[in-house]
Amino acid sequence: MNIYELPTPVVLVDLDRVERNVRVVANLARSYGKCLWPMFKTTKSSFIARLQRDVGSDGFLCSGVAEAEVLVSKGVTRTVMIAYPIADEWGLSRVARLIENGARVIVRIDNLRVAEFLSNGLRSRGFRIEYCVKVDVGYGRLGVKPEDVGLFVSKLSRFNNLEFVGIVTHQGQAYKARNPQEVEAVAKRSAELMELAVKSLRRYGFEPEIVGAGSTPTLRFDVREGIYTHLFPGNYVYYDRTQALVYGSASIDDCALTILATVTSIPQHSSGRIAIINAGSRYIERDVRGGLRGYGQLVEHPKVVVTRVSQEIAVLDISEEGVEVGEKVRIIPNHSCYTNNAVNFIVGHRGGKVVGIIPLDAKEDRVIEEELIGIPRIT
Repeated sequence: MNIYELPTPVVLVDLDRVERNVRVVANLARSYGKCLWPMFKTTKSSFIARLQRDVGSDGFLCSGVAEAEVLVSKGVTRTVMIAYPIADEWGLSRVARLIENGARVIVRIDNLRVAEFLSNGLRSRGFRIEYCVKVDVGYGRLGVKPEDVGLFVSKLSRFNNLEFVGIVTHQGQAYKARNPQEVEAVAKRSAELMELAVKSLRRYGFEPEIVGAGSTPTLRFDVREGIYTHLFPGNYVYYDRTQALVYGSASIDDCALTILATVTSIPQHSSGRIAIINAGSRYIERDVRGGLRGYGQLVEHPKVVVTRVSQEIAVLDISEEGVEVGEKVRIIPNHSCYTNNAVNFIVGHRGGKVVGIIPLDAKEDRVIEEELIGIPRIT
């Protein structure tokens, strides 16, 4: 079956490009002696995660416990790191279950209250857990200041069932960069601050096993920094228009995820300047960075860009290159993670030939719904 025979809208993934992207980054990390633990939230697919594992990723970074459970239960890995602090009983009980089943679970901590909650909850169950301290290198979201990391870990030493194993960061400010030079500057400054954090640890007698960072824009610079032992990029599996045209992380030909849509109208009032497609904001994020024009561009007609997005439809600027009503087109979105997270499955293809449906089996709402099996369904 050809992809253009599929109903629309639907999200497509070019498996040849996925496999190439995964292999190239794995080889890059290996060549510099880094452990590559991909951020799983990008794909939420155990199938894609197996591709990453098979080229050398023996651990994964997960946005939450639900993702970690899927990776472990599907036999993809036994080593998972949870990206965001766990501060609720449901999350704690699931972490305890993972540990009980033999998984290596590493949590991230950036405040004493979460540390106390985890320590008390796991002690009552008879478990220990490894943790990394999240370091803020300028993003201003989660984290401890680099110069305060040693003191912070020393305060956590009183929780004898929490085992310190390292420090990690996310250079989210790189996503505000307007060009590759600004991305490189963020990467360099972040590495300097992580070196400062390691010095702070050593002043208090701590030596980290893990010093990790994760963002796809900075990946090609991070891999050359001697301070890092682990890298946690996510978007590199699919890439997207922003990664290619703003950050310089890849070329447009590396972009593996697209949205197949149908041209439904060339409105009479526009004199042939705009066209309408049947994919809206559910699939296409209203996200423009680094001076990009529009929210996505067409594969078949590269000069055509998405200029407006409503909930169910979007507007194309066809003033430079035309399309036809009824034509099916593929959009390279500005942000592929958003698109992937919006759906429950993607369609894998090779050379335009459909291979099969890939379920996104690690979406949090699916996992939580299974936990709520005892609550009546309202129909």
